[in-house]
Amino acid sequence: MAARQQPEQTLTEQGTTRPFLIVQGTDVTGQKHPNNYFITIMHCIKGLIGTGIYAMGSAFSSSGMLLGPVSAVFVWFLSLHCQHILIKACVKITDKELVEVLPSFAETVEYTMEDSSSNWIKKLSRGSGIVTDVFLLIAQYGYCVVYLVFVSRHIGEIAAAHGWEQNYRVILVIVLIPMWISALLGNLKLLLPFSMIANIVMWIGIVCILYYSVQDLPDISERDLVSHAERLPVFFGIILFAFAGITFIIPVRSEMKNPESFTKLFGELNMAMFVALIFSVLVGILAFWKWGDDVEGSAFLNLPQEDVLAQVTKILISISVMFTYTLHMYVPFEILYPRFNRRFGPFKYPVLAMYLYRSAAVLMTYAMANISSNIALFIALVGAGAGAVLNLLFPALLDLAMGYGELTVVVIIKDVFIIILAFAGGITGTVLSIIDIINEFE
Repeated sequence: MAARQQPEQTLTEQGTTRPFLIVQGTDVTGQKHPNNYFITIMHCIKGLIGTGIYAMGSAFSSSGMLLGPVSAVFVWFLSLHCQHILIKACVKITDKELVEVLPSFAETVEYTMEDSSSNWIKKLSRGSGIVTDVFLLIAQYGYCVVYLVFVSRHIGEIAAAHGWEQNYRVILVIVLIPMWISALLGNLKLLLPFSMIANIVMWIGIVCILYYSVQDLPDISERDLVSHAERLPVFFGIILFAFAGITFIIPVRSEMKNPESFTKLFGELNMAMFVALIFSVLVGILAFWKWGDDVEGSAFLNLPQEDVLAQVTKILISISVMFTYTLHMYVPFEILYPRFNRRFGPFKYPVLAMYLYRSAAVLMTYAMANISSNIALFIALVGAGAGAVLNLLFPALLDLAMGYGELTVVVIIKDVFIIILAFAGGITGTVLSIIDIINEFE
């Protein structure tokens, strides 16, 4: 993040007291086109529904037919509450500015703590912003690792169905090539049409899984209501991965026609999260009911290999995830490369330096994906390792910072509970996932 302006009352060239990213929100004609209620809900759902929903069956196999859905609703409620806290903090910051601004997640954390009435919290503001950016980077690169594993597993199954069965790592190298090339694109506008198609394909995939999972369901008594309780931290990570929408809600709200309605009872955020909950729990219940403990980290891997519909859907899903990989690779590049360029640049060949930098990031995610082909474990690792911090820990800290000196006992107990849960679930989920990944590698 850029250095803060001192003194705080001094205006920047943008007309703000701090160096925010000014909201653009315009098209090529320079005209704003704010989104209405339903468009905003669709944007939120688009951000919430991703590869994580295909792992919900695996999550419920680590919890049970009853404990899984109940725990999922509980984590969902906490995630939604924390998203409301983040929006509240963002609004509190932007209301102080003379022009419309769009603070990033890290800026919201930093400036909220900077504005706290507690001196010791103020001292933690700069460091908190940096730590937030670090975990955002971990999350984005983690998503990219998941996408590499996801595509490689599905392409490998399709190849095997047609008589060309290869080692996972061979398929991974083949998949790496187009994803590497796409990550070198400097203009995300080129990916916009593919991104829209990818979102449609994601929903086709959900319908496909629901269709296959309801075929010849076994007796529900064959599934434990509570199973593998020792695997609950892994379940926790997968659920947080599936509900990881906190990083995009600020920009989505800024593009609304009536942003005040975003956090109302029947506002866009609640409605989108409710839809995500319904489909996530539905996919999880049916996938676990159908395949039990054999359910894979992506339910697509449980579909019959010889079925043409399943093969076509796997191909479409794999292509859509490839483009999603490029989008997530772009975010950490925008955060890190300017700092890298300031530290080591200017370069004699700036375009080459940029390509080499992007390539290094791609190869890093490839190296991680080489360790294991277990999609569920990587999803749990990202969800527990980064999701617990971003989705739960920082919002709870923001709530304490905003209300310092005026906090009620109920609010303190609630926020402390969320912080403890974030630490406990995050640490145990991360450790268990890493141990399982290492065991698989060995």
